[in-house]
Amino acid sequence: MNTIIDLLLRVPCILFATTLHEFVRAAVSTALGDKKPNNEGRLTINPVKHFEPIGFILFLATGFGWGQPVQTNALFYKNRKRDTLITAISPSVANLLAAMLFAILLRTTNVQSTVIKIILISLIQFNVSLAVYNIVPITPMDGLKVLSTVMPANSYFSYIQYEKIVQMLFLFLLFLGRTDVVFSPIIRGIMSILGL
Repeated sequence: MNTIIDLLLRVPCILFATTLHEFVRAAVSTALGDKKPNNEGRLTINPVKHFEPIGFILFLATGFGWGQPVQTNALFYKNRKRDTLITAISPSVANLLAAMLFAILLRTTNVQSTVIKIILISLIQFNVSLAVYNIVPITPMDGLKVLSTVMPANSYFSYIQYEKIVQMLFLFLLFLGRTDVVFSPIIRGIMSILGL
């Protein structure tokens, strides 16, 4: 019963983290001149617009997942490489700032309710996890966009030819629990800094 309740409490936390991530992407890209997110109805905090079932289920099962990626159009940017990089890193920065805020609330308020504690800790965990896993350079993670701005064009296009293989390998290792070797220490380190 406790497991079921824990899962139900995590649902809004996942929706918050993924909605924040995608809304910030839409808002930043729009601020940089991109009209596509608004035209596609993604410049909203409505979680339904940012819901992606596979990413959501993975989040519940593994602690790693994603929302429905906001599509952007770099042709609208004044400085394509710089603005693509800003748009790519801003969502993860927002998730980390949200995690920091919830950690401050947890530590500075005398929370007696177990339910509220679970919600706050879950909000911190999912926001940190989303920020960390987005460094992976695969679809639909932001790391792929970051890679496009820091790698020479020829090297990036060579990588793109094999990106689907890298993606499948990553998901395979994820289901085997092998990605924890790399990502768990990073997540634990951030959680430790946040006082958890």
